Amino acid sequence: MTLERYTRWQAALLHLAISAVIAAIVVAAMLLLWYPRPYFQAAGGQTLLLLLIGVDVVVGPLLTLIVFDPRKKHLVFDLALIAMLQFGALTYGVVVMFNARPVYVAFAGDRFELVEANAIDPTDLAQAAPAFRALPLRGPQVVGSRLPSNPGELDKLTMATLTGGSIGLFPQHYVPYSAQSRTVLARSEPLAALRRKHPEGAAEIDRVVSASGKPEALLRYLPLQARHGDMAVVVDGTDGAVQGVAAIDPW
Repeated sequence: MTLERYTRWQAALLHLAISAVIAAIVVAAMLLLWYPRPYFQAAGGQTLLLLLIGVDVVVGPLLTLIVFDPRKKHLVFDLALIAMLQFGALTYGVVVMFNARPVYVAFAGDRFELVEANAIDPTDLAQAAPAFRALPLRGPQVVGSRLPSNPGELDKLTMATLTGGSIGLFPQHYVPYSAQSRTVLARSEPLAALRRKHPEGAAEIDRVVSASGKPEALLRYLPLQARHGDMAVVVDGTDGAVQGVAAIDPW
């Protein structure tokens, strides 16, 4: 089918349909692999998603609507240029989303921290234990953290804390979560306390309780600090195992 058979609006709508399919595939990968619920909200996925839709689903078809004219001599070149620009912008957006994905939920003494891939210095990553040197690709991994005994590393961590950093950003201090589970239980509060603080979040708490398959009386919680909104990590009250994350302000 030649371009001469399309009107300006038909071409723009076809471009929109193709763009929407591609965007849907990217969004599915984003939600299923990189930003599983509820980390999408905590990691600021909404902003990234709006940028993606704005560039891929809106701008590209709009440019096609503006330039499309079957009588134009260089129409194919113009459309190819739009497609290249759109592909470049989409690729850049995907890279940004990938680099900003949450990779660790790190227990940090009295709370959990959601750690994004681009917040970790590659130099620090190289010093981590072998189990933590490769950043997770399918949602964040739950880990523990332990203060360093080395004075130099302790000073570095202290300075980072003074400038807004935390131990969760330093994978060289990660330990298996099981090594910290007793501390988690000691610092946690009954889930019923979260329900009393935020009765408006009853449905979300019910969702996590149901998904855990455990009685609410056996569940506890700790805050999860995240860049775009804090939440509550729900743990088993007997062994500290993480049962889920409730999208509720834990404070």
